[in-house]
Amino acid sequence: MSKSSFSLKRRLGYFLLTIILSLIGYIAVIVTVLPLVSPFISSMGLVMSATDSTDDLKTGSIFEPKVDLAEKDTVNEKDIVMPVYGTHYAKLEIPALSVSVGLYFGDSSQVLKKGVGQYIGSSLPGYGRPILIGGHNNGAFNALQRVKVGDTVAITTNYGVYQYRVTGTSVADQSDKSAYDLSQNKEQLILYTCYPFNTLGLTNKRFFVYGDKISGPEIVTD
Repeated sequence: MSKSSFSLKRRLGYFLLTIILSLIGYIAVIVTVLPLVSPFISSMGLVMSATDSTDDLKTGSIFEPKVDLAEKDTVNEKDIVMPVYGTHYAKLEIPALSVSVGLYFGDSSQVLKKGVGQYIGSSLPGYGRPILIGGHNNGAFNALQRVKVGDTVAITTNYGVYQYRVTGTSVADQSDKSAYDLSQNKEQLILYTCYPFNTLGLTNKRFFVYGDKISGPEIVTD
């Protein structure tokens, strides 16, 4: 073997080794970073929330319908069992549309196969802040196309029943952040689904339903 051939093979070996080490580095970064980033990406493609990587969490349900959910003005936060990602924690009903579906904390594709899902960056009922809930247009939220101003939406939790009156609807691009405001100091219920309603799979449009709280206990802290 000539000296030049040996030198060429050595350079080629260094090149291949560099590529292999780079690939190993990229894989290590993905494995390390993805679990940290994935809880903030929505399967509905609207806001930052949670993905299928967290769907292995079998958290089950903490929702236990109670007969004696007497109306109270307040409920102490320490008496509430807070949901973790993927937990079925409430029931959402829209009587005028014959909708009655489980409400989960989180909105990954696996969660939305079971019911409707709340964006984990929005507040729970009773905190006086916006609540953002998504569902499939070929599932429970297909009925939203018939919603009317004045209809009521009820969310039943273990600590109280919350009623919201529909104030309006809108259609917006999935990337249009002006379609909702999660920073407002108001308990606004925001429901959304893919639009148009007669399409399957994700679309680039979203149909929004807005409602204002009309009853339900306020969550307080000591």
